[in-house]
Amino acid sequence: MTFYEAALRVLEEAGAPLHYQEITRQSLDKGLLSHVGKMPEQTMLARLAAQAKRSRDRRLVVTAKDTFALSDWMLTEDPDALAVTGTLDPNPEEALPPLRPTERHPEPRAEYLRAIGRQAERNRRRDEDGKRKKYPPVPEVAFEVLSEAGALVPAELIARLKARDLVDELGTLSLLEALADDNQQRVDQGRRPQFAALRAENNELQLSVDASPAETAAPPLQAQEAFCKAANLPFENGRVVLRSQRRRDEPIVASPEDLALVHTARTAVKDARRALARVLRKKLSELETGTFEKACVKLLHANGFRELKVSRRAKDGVLLSARKKEGSLELRFAIRIVKGTVQVERRNVQELRRDVGQLSANLGLYLTAGEARGDARAEATSGGALTMLWCGDHLAEKFFEAEIGVSVTRVELFEIDDAFFDQAKADADEATKRREERQRERDARGERPAPAEGDASEGSEAAAADAKPDAAPEVESAPAAETADRGEGDDEGEGDDEGDEGEEGEGGEAGPAGEPGQPGDARRRRRRRRRRRRGGPGGTRPDGAPVQAGEASAAAPQASSSDASAAPTPPAPPPAPGEPS
Repeated sequence: MTFYEAALRVLEEAGAPLHYQEITRQSLDKGLLSHVGKMPEQTMLARLAAQAKRSRDRRLVVTAKDTFALSDWMLTEDPDALAVTGTLDPNPEEALPPLRPTERHPEPRAEYLRAIGRQAERNRRRDEDGKRKKYPPVPEVAFEVLSEAGALVPAELIARLKARDLVDELGTLSLLEALADDNQQRVDQGRRPQFAALRAENNELQLSVDASPAETAAPPLQAQEAFCKAANLPFENGRVVLRSQRRRDEPIVASPEDLALVHTARTAVKDARRALARVLRKKLSELETGTFEKACVKLLHANGFRELKVSRRAKDGVLLSARKKEGSLELRFAIRIVKGTVQVERRNVQELRRDVGQLSANLGLYLTAGEARGDARAEATSGGALTMLWCGDHLAEKFFEAEIGVSVTRVELFEIDDAFFDQAKADADEATKRREERQRERDARGERPAPAEGDASEGSEAAAADAKPDAAPEVESAPAAETADRGEGDDEGEGDDEGDEGEEGEGGEAGPAGEPGQPGDARRRRRRRRRRRRGGPGGTRPDGAPVQAGEASAAAPQASSSDASAAPTPPAPPPAPGEPS
């Protein structure tokens, strides 16, 4: 509401003149202002002073400087105080010269501080994670403790593990699942489970190491099933079902006891509201006439009714006129408040409808602690002005809704929101898909490593040879190739050359000395000869020493230049690396 409306309400409730600062304070405490602003006191003073200086339709008078009262109280107005009301006293310090010039400071922004705080928190967590102690697997340390102590309950076993600083935070279910998982791994390998579980006479679970002889021991699968049954772990299709392995889409079924508790709580809340409505209705019917009317007026104020005025009093009750804002419309009401538990009849509604016409109102409202009969409800909705009935328990419900005359205790009832978890699952699946796509992209880039410097020509020619196994390798010129083959004949042997010729001519059907052809060996021999001609790794020098991989890059250009110069001359062995050609 506006400052003016809030001031009228505060003055009506106070019943005495108030200073504008007190009016502002009470309006803020009661939460009446829809817009506060930076200086609510000055705004309140300006609004009230403007309304008090109006020439007509004034509802405020000034009894003292900056002190206001309602005109309905018929108090004497102070003209001098009215003249100076709304004028602020000048601040004497404003006329003084400034002590120092205005300084320029950087603009403070809260997001900078929040970002710094988040970064510091992330750094602290990263440091703590880096320093976090690594604990051994739970089955190993549990086997060690159970071997020494024998049978132990889960709580005692966890306490001993923590006392030895072998685990950090371990729950009973996590311990049982870790032991069951270790047993399952041993069963899958065809071995006996090493942990056993047994329920004592008092239904207390005891864990121990299975030390029974192999002759009398149960089969591994039966031992694992007995362990899961004693530990209350699900066992399906010969395997234990852990929490991480359970189906995500499996519906969570609550126990009948829990569902009954929730239903009982909801029913109890509804029954308590109905019972208290009956109690409040009885209390309203026993109030005095003035107290009942004042309580109803406060209820109307809380429901948004304004400018309540007494139009007529009678034995059966009081007739009020009021206004209420409903959206873009401002409706006028004729309100009748009747004390007692007498039932509302058709004639009561008809009388109120006549009062609506006399007050030029739009709607009628009937408030009483008595019940409304069926004919009265039918008459209220029949032709003519609409009449609303706040009667009986429904009047008490209006007090509940406005929280007037009652103290409220909030009771929270919760329900599981399945849509929230479905959305979380969809987000998790989408994140998994994005990670898989990024991993595939990285794998695709990693399948094409850059070739080494000395193996570039070798790899390209080897690929070409693999692609065309039947075609003869290309060389720079025929004479140079023949010269190189003759020069290498002493090292490789004439049988290899003949085998190569036969392989190239016959498609690899026959090898040297009439043996079956071996295309793979022939290609490897050709590649070795090419590497020797280029001085690559695997070749030999003229003096018989092998050429190392580091010397390939230096020997390649010298070998090629030597072959080119030796093409028209008689064949000669290639020069050694590092010697002048």
